[in-house]
Amino acid sequence: MTASAEQSAPQGKRWYVVVTHVNQERMAQYQLKQQGFEVYLPMVPPPPGARVRNGIAPANRPMIPRYLFVSIDLDQERWRALFSTMGVTEVIMRGTGEAARPNPIPSKFIEEIQSREVNGLVVLKHGDRQAEAALAASLPSKYRRGDKLRYTGPTADYEMIFEEMVDGNRAAVLFKLLGRDSRQIIPLPSGT
Repeated sequence: MTASAEQSAPQGKRWYVVVTHVNQERMAQYQLKQQGFEVYLPMVPPPPGARVRNGIAPANRPMIPRYLFVSIDLDQERWRALFSTMGVTEVIMRGTGEAARPNPIPSKFIEEIQSREVNGLVVLKHGDRQAEAALAASLPSKYRRGDKLRYTGPTADYEMIFEEMVDGNRAAVLFKLLGRDSRQIIPLPSGT
């Protein structure tokens, strides 16, 4: 099957990634639902130790800032409306030009996130000693730009590329998230 025939083959409902403007996830979710799309915006509780500021309690926040997920059938629904939705900046695509179509993500990804929900919030474990130990075991004693690192924990298994030390115990790393390179600052386990 050719790439163009594969892209035009019926697919049924699949999940796709929508990128929003900064802090516009909820507005984009609302606007997409108003158009009849099935939308999933995984939310997490405030971080432990978050403080009340100006009399306002810390709010639940998106698990992956600027990203939400839409379940659509590209052959049945008017998916191009995603681009003109208020709050949306882009849709993760594959292909170029007229052949470009939204790039589906595995439904298992969404199912795993939803399986961690308690009362509508995704529960993430913070400060997991086993994950820190696994990361410490995978790190070399000296780091150089381009060194490959692996983080394994209860909610993730990522291969990362070391970029630079930010301070005494934090490093900048690159890894793939939803098909894109993501640069993050992560704490390194003590004693490395």
